[in-house]
Amino acid sequence: MKRHSILVLCLIAAGWSALGQSSVNALNKANDIIGNVKNDYAPDKRQAVFEVKAFNNPDGMLVLSGAVSDSLARKAVIERMNIADIDFADSLSVLPYDDWAQVRLSVASLRTGGAHAAEMATQALMGTPLRVLQKAKEWWRVQCPDGYIAWVPTSSVVSKTADELKDWRNSKRFIVTNLDQVRVYNSATATSPRDIVSDLVNGCIVRIPATTPHVENGRLEIELPDGRSGYVSSQALKPIEEWAAQNFNPDKILDTAYSLEGTPYLWGGTSTKSLDCSGLAKVSYFANGIILMRDASQQAQTGTRIEAKDWRRCHAGDLLFFGNAKTGKVTHVAIYDHAGNYVHSSGRVKRNSVDPESESYLTTPFLHAVRINGMEETEGITRARNHPWYFNR
Repeated sequence: MKRHSILVLCLIAAGWSALGQSSVNALNKANDIIGNVKNDYAPDKRQAVFEVKAFNNPDGMLVLSGAVSDSLARKAVIERMNIADIDFADSLSVLPYDDWAQVRLSVASLRTGGAHAAEMATQALMGTPLRVLQKAKEWWRVQCPDGYIAWVPTSSVVSKTADELKDWRNSKRFIVTNLDQVRVYNSATATSPRDIVSDLVNGCIVRIPATTPHVENGRLEIELPDGRSGYVSSQALKPIEEWAAQNFNPDKILDTAYSLEGTPYLWGGTSTKSLDCSGLAKVSYFANGIILMRDASQQAQTGTRIEAKDWRRCHAGDLLFFGNAKTGKVTHVAIYDHAGNYVHSSGRVKRNSVDPESESYLTTPFLHAVRINGMEETEGITRARNHPWYFNR
């Protein structure tokens, strides 16, 4: 009897051991699938949310949980799990596609996490449409028109429905083209600092409260995304369609960059108030109606590549990339002008040269250049006029 009991216990133990081993194998396979799908669908966490986890619950069931920002990524995970014949419970969610917001400040600062102490990642200008991925009490996780994902304080944005944004895209809108900061006043004749409603910077988008622009005393009556209204110099803005219709113009790009000479460097800055190196490229190109990727390492993968040794082939407006000569890692970007000269943000916006013979040459390794001109609408380079968040198409 005793020997029989021992045998039963051994068989039970062996069964549990096999079951445990099977659970471990399934979990390992699931993690491999998750890693492969992430590489295929969300290789850059700056552009896509892919927070998928696999675990065994107390009952031994394999569970997939977490969230993704792309429904195709979720579909791929599910399909590959089924192909591998893995039993699992599906708790994987897709972040919303139809929840929207607009920036209500001249410049909103977005961070890597939902806290003011988190690293600043990027900025967004007034009127910029944002896809809202997740909502917390004081912070929303959003995706910008360039695809970049970060967290914004709720006080910096105003919630919009898809229909409200469609109406906004159909409305009469103006964009700030003035190179200097401008003020919105509460009347057409006000001049006192106490009459200021808001400031505006280059690239801010506003609408007019009527079907026909109302200009009084040289000021245009406008409405801000959160419903505030006021008057701003009509010379500081252009109809958004006119701005968006621009062809590639290196002078426009360089004039914008040079107008910021001396402006202090700010990590994560992408506005004329202060900016980092890739922010300078974004701001300057956006003035020409072109949306670039956020970071220098992303911008370096776009356009037509020009090798460093061929820098004399560069044209005005090309982007120059610098970094680690051994690894090829890009850490800095500049905008080329002519004869080896470029403008960039390093400590402040300033001028230097890629020509070793120049007095303004910097020793930071020059890796390569890219040409944006002629490559619009290829990956990572979008004309605003073709972006569905800005115009109904």
